Amino acid sequence: MPSGNRTSLYARLIDLCEEFAAQGDIRCEVNLAAAHTRFDEEVSDVVYRTIRELLTNVRQHAVAKRVTVSSMGRRDGSIGLTVADDGIGLPAHKRRGNPWAESGGIGLWSIDQRLRDFDAVLDVESTDGHGTRAMVILPGRLIVGG
Repeated sequence: MPSGNRTSLYARLIDLCEEFAAQGDIRCEVNLAAAHTRFDEEVSDVVYRTIRELLTNVRQHAVAKRVTVSSMGRRDGSIGLTVADDGIGLPAHKRRGNPWAESGGIGLWSIDQRLRDFDAVLDVESTDGHGTRAMVILPGRLIVGG
């Protein structure tokens, strides 16, 4: 979606998952709280592009049957938006540090840099044969009206 779209991030992410599921045989489940997606337009755009890139990586690399996009409020007041799949996981050499930084994954690398502009981070966990979980962790102060 182009920048400047006034549709809520919540609705955009629901649509994104529906479009993702319609493109193939990977089921996309959504467990988002609308309150966890109320960011200003600039943050919402970066979060949307991040989730889209994570879903693209699931389709291209994970050999998954199911992916879940979810949100949670964290004890420290931050918000976590997660993309988790049941695929093959990342190879061991890509699990250390930022797996995209050394593997030619310029899409995730650039998004990680943009997230850092908001004091947000992308945390990726994976094990062989047990899928990958990528969480965008955003400071609670970024929530609009929260």
